[in-house]
Amino acid sequence: MKSILEDMALVDAAVGKDATYEDAARVLAASEAPTVAVLDDDRKVVGLFGIEQALRGCMPSYLLEMRHTAFAEDDLAVLADRAREVLDDPILEHAVDPVTVDLRTSAFHVAEVFLHEGMAGIAVVDEARYAGILGRAAFARAMLRRALADAGS
Repeated sequence: MKSILEDMALVDAAVGKDATYEDAARVLAASEAPTVAVLDDDRKVVGLFGIEQALRGCMPSYLLEMRHTAFAEDDLAVLADRAREVLDDPILEHAVDPVTVDLRTSAFHVAEVFLHEGMAGIAVVDEARYAGILGRAAFARAMLRRALADAGS
């Protein structure tokens, strides 16, 4: 029986391990993927750079300390300064440890990974090499479509 992943369109969103924050941010901004895979020379996933890592990198660090910022006005100069500070950073300084699933894994396992890891996107591998990115929302929609189709028949 085929895995659900084999029927899904994975998104190709990746950079090499020598990429910069800017390189990965450009791929993330241009892609439908919520996560960018960081690959070594053998196309093995060595890190993930997602929406959260992008925000942590380009926003002032004091935002992590604050719990209520509704009073604060946007200071575009601060944002631009922070962006200039991180653009040339090696991406591996901002990436998190890779979260991967094999292309032939079960839907239950993929769901468990999404539920426990908290990532918006994970890397799918085929024989330990990068195959693409699977987003949590895309996976959930596919599961819902399948469940509703099966329930209606």
